[in-house]
Amino acid sequence: METIKSLQGIISFVKVADVGSFSKAAEILNVSKSHISKNIRQLEADLGIALFVRSTRKVQLTHLGERFLETCRESLRSLDSAKQEILDLSDTPRGTLRVTLAGIFGEDYIAPVVIEMAKRYPDLKVELNFSSRIVDLIEEKFDVAIRIGHLENSSLMAQKIASRFEYIVCSKSYLASAPPLKEPQDLIHHNCIGERSSWSFRKRGKSFQVPISGNFKSNNPRVMQKAALAGLGIARLPGSYAFEEIKRGRLVSVLESFNEGKKDIWAVTPIRHKQNINVKVFIQEVKKHLSDDYGHVLF
Repeated sequence: METIKSLQGIISFVKVADVGSFSKAAEILNVSKSHISKNIRQLEADLGIALFVRSTRKVQLTHLGERFLETCRESLRSLDSAKQEILDLSDTPRGTLRVTLAGIFGEDYIAPVVIEMAKRYPDLKVELNFSSRIVDLIEEKFDVAIRIGHLENSSLMAQKIASRFEYIVCSKSYLASAPPLKEPQDLIHHNCIGERSSWSFRKRGKSFQVPISGNFKSNNPRVMQKAALAGLGIARLPGSYAFEEIKRGRLVSVLESFNEGKKDIWAVTPIRHKQNINVKVFIQEVKKHLSDDYGHVLF
């Protein structure tokens, strides 16, 4: 039990040292700030030294704290490696699978796969974290992220799982009473819904931007969809929010010949997890689910 308490203290200590804040460390570890403080106080009492110099503005490591930090990091890396080796040798998902994702694509098309995995593999603990921010997979210990479009971080491994297509849409009632809309430049005469100040288009293989404006801003695609359905104006929506409404005739797709094309959707994972059975099965199941049930859909 004492070893477990010491390990909790070490994890808290390393996280506070990395982010420079008790509050941020608590948020990342999903515990209270008081829990972090208690762990570190106990660790300092066990060691008989102060690890941090605390002030109202910042948290700073002591000289001995800096030396202890490197030892702790190495120990935690060894524990992670040992855990990873066991998981890699297993042929059945078990342990923990942490996935970060966002939006209706995650809700409607990824979550069902993870729920089915949890039912099929009772020794597997799954966690879906919905967040619009770009999560640091390694720092925050996530196994997989679902991301869209261009990827930059070469320390991560990516597998394409689907493609996304954005639609410019509005209601029939809005289109009937609004000014003509034949080219993207005509959007300057229209009420455009969303948070962006311009939209991208493509003509004869070249991309260009068109400034847009409107009286309703939001970064939530579901809210933008509702505003378009209400006849407020024109919205740019991912297929997940648009194609069913287009099919039902509740929204109209416009300016299709100027669309900039599809963007790929990726399952991204740290390279060291590439042999992890939990990750491998998850990606396999997602690809199969999307291919079998939605192979014709650009999300």
